[in-house]
Amino acid sequence: MCNLTEHKCKGKCPEFKEEQCHHCLIQQIEKQEFELGLAPNDAYVKTTVLQQESSDFLEGDTVVFVDAFMPDDLMTVHKVQGDGILLDGNRKFALSHLLRHASTVELNAKRRLSLAEQALGEVS
Repeated sequence: MCNLTEHKCKGKCPEFKEEQCHHCLIQQIEKQEFELGLAPNDAYVKTTVLQQESSDFLEGDTVVFVDAFMPDDLMTVHKVQGDGILLDGNRKFALSHLLRHASTVELNAKRRLSLAEQALGEVS
C-alpha cells in the first residue's frame, strides 16, 4: 500500500520515497502521544505548573515565619494567591518567601523554635 497522496512531505522532504519518511513518522507519533497524554513533560506548555512551583504551600498547611524577629506562633494557610499567602482564615497576609512549613517539633511545641532550640532538638 502506498500513501503518496496523504504524505505531508511529498515534494518537500528529501527523505521521502514511497512511504512516510522518518521525520513524518516521528511527528505522527509525537502528536499521538500528546493527544493521549503520554508525551514527555517538556513537550507541554507549563503555565499552571509554574504557578504551582512558585509556592510550596497548600490550603491547610501549618507554617511559621522564617525570621526570628517575626511572631513565633503557628499559622494555617487559608489561601495561596501567587506569591502571597492568606493565613488564619484570611486574617493575616504574608509573602511565601517569608514562610516555611512548621517542623514536627514545632507542631508539638505549638510555636516556632529558635535556631538554638532547633539545634538542641537535632542533637538529642
